[in-house]
Parts: sequence; structure tokens; C-alpha cells
Amino acid sequence: MAAEKPLEDISPPPPNPQKALRLAVVDDHAIIRGVFVTLVEDAPDLTMAWTASSLSEARDKMRRDAPDFLVMDVTLPDGNGFDFIAEILHDLPKLSVLMVSAHEDHSYPERAAACGAKGFIPKEASLEQLVEAVSVIQHGGRWFP
Repeated sequence: MAAEKPLEDISPPPPNPQKALRLAVVDDHAIIRGVFVTLVEDAPDLTMAWTASSLSEARDKMRRDAPDFLVMDVTLPDGNGFDFIAEILHDLPKLSVLMVSAHEDHSYPERAAACGAKGFIPKEASLEQLVEAVSVIQHGGRWFP
């Protein structure tokens, strides 16, 4: 009979960074960016690539470090997310995008789909809905109310 290793000698395999989805968030509200940072910290299959509070900051970061998944606010101080997404998806067509907004404009989900986003979720959605939306899009689906 082989001797068993003591528990302190057994360690889990190292995490595989190749499998973690790299998420970036563009929102002018620090609290929203913070929610996503916390969400990513609690999700073993996600890592935070970066956050940005404006389109100009996002463009700069996108050029240096394109994420796998982008959460994009519709309304920012220096423009709108719809135009930015159409611009970015021209260069990165496989980028998954979830658009978010605090505004209750019923055309936003349609506009998000038209610019190439894979989903739209209002900011008043529950954390569970947000996690589900990210998961559905991450696995190739679409999330529109």
C-alpha cells in the first residue's frame, strides 16, 4: 500500500489564466465600476483587465490591452457608448459587449443590438441578473430585455 501524502503537501493546481475571461468596464460612475471589480473578484472564471471613466480613457486602454469582455455604459461625459462600440467592434469583431444604462429609454436594447453589443441590462437590475447576463454572453448567448 502506497503511503498517503500529508494534507499540507497537497495543493490545488495553479489557476489557468488562459481560461479566465478578461473583463473591462467603462462607466463614469465609480460605484458601478466598483460593483464590477467586486463581481470579478468573486468569480473564478473572470479577471479584471481594467476600468475607465471616459471614452478617451477607454480608447487608450483598449489600444494597449484589449479585453475579452467589455461592459459599456451608454452615456459618458465625452460621448455615447453606442458609437464607441460600433467603432471598437470594427477592429475587434469578436469582443463581447454588455451595455448598461441608468436611463429608462426603451430604444436602448435595440440600439445596443444594432451597434453590435451582445446584451443590454439596466443599472437597476439585480446582481443575480447581472451575473447571469455576463455568464450567458460569455457562453455565446445574447441578453436583451
